Amino acid sequence: MPKVMHLNLRVDPTQYIPQIREVPGYSHIHLVRQPKYMVNLPLLNEQVHYLSEIFSPVEYVRNNKVSLIHAHHGQLGLLLLPFKEETSLPLITSFRGRDATLAHQPVGYLDGMKMLFEQGERFLPVCQYLAQRINMWGCPADKIRVLYGGVDLSLFPYRTPNLDDSQNIISIGRLVEKKGHHILMQAFEKIRDKFPKATLTIIGGGELEGYIKSLATQLNLGPSFRLLNHVPKSQIPELMGQANLFCAPSLTSSKGDVEGIPNTIKEAMATGIPVLATNHAGIPEIITNNQNGILVRESDVDHLAQALEFMLLNRHLWESYTISARQKVEQHFDQKKQLFLQARYYNELLGGS
Repeated sequence: MPKVMHLNLRVDPTQYIPQIREVPGYSHIHLVRQPKYMVNLPLLNEQVHYLSEIFSPVEYVRNNKVSLIHAHHGQLGLLLLPFKEETSLPLITSFRGRDATLAHQPVGYLDGMKMLFEQGERFLPVCQYLAQRINMWGCPADKIRVLYGGVDLSLFPYRTPNLDDSQNIISIGRLVEKKGHHILMQAFEKIRDKFPKATLTIIGGGELEGYIKSLATQLNLGPSFRLLNHVPKSQIPELMGQANLFCAPSLTSSKGDVEGIPNTIKEAMATGIPVLATNHAGIPEIITNNQNGILVRESDVDHLAQALEFMLLNRHLWESYTISARQKVEQHFDQKKQLFLQARYYNELLGGS
């Protein structure tokens, strides 16, 4: 069985473990830069290694029988170029939201990426939008293969939408600008007079926690608003099950940072919760407006408020939307299918079928 050496930002349950540890027909080494990035010790085993402790790439590859290198962010691909040059192994690099933009990147980042595009064999952006971005930067189209992040559908079984008189809106994501939580809170405040029983729950932690709490006070949201931090991923399906609507108001940050396609959208659509989101980055690749969800303009409080009102007043649409949404996820975002596709991309480079 061929072995892939994966370099990732850190070892924890959020860092794309299926795309490292569960690719059909391939064994793995889960590499991180140095021990401080091993942030979840229960995941430490003999397959976790540290790049900082590899002094002879050629010897390491020979001893571990490595066939392929896979970097899981653009900057990590750049970091592995000397390793690739010394070992002559094929290098694959995945691109996600931030690393396929010029947002928050160091001086010379684009020049480094152009060198990576020239020397690397394959590039796997997580959506068509990001594929177009890196192609515009100079990545040859024939080196690009889109690989959507998949959802473990066994963890998110479909349920019929809740059609009782509850009006619970949920949003999940880190408390950073590009998640757009502040836009959702302002839109929610605009509809409260018409929907006095409505609630808004935001699940996530991050740098904007203080701002979000302050904004809730400023908008006088009171007990209709909840901010939940540090919720284990295992509890997300249960919390989704308590919601009537899911909202992902993603936007381009003031520094240019963007999303790919938030996994939470895929999970909500799999679960059977009607979804509202913005026409942002890769999101229109999964949501077709008025078919399997609602799309609104980025950063437009009024447009989002109108969409929330429309969905709360038109519950008869929810079942058809959510059935279509589940079908979309099953067809294009099923984790098992995406892992087999990833294996096929590996096979292309290694001469397999």
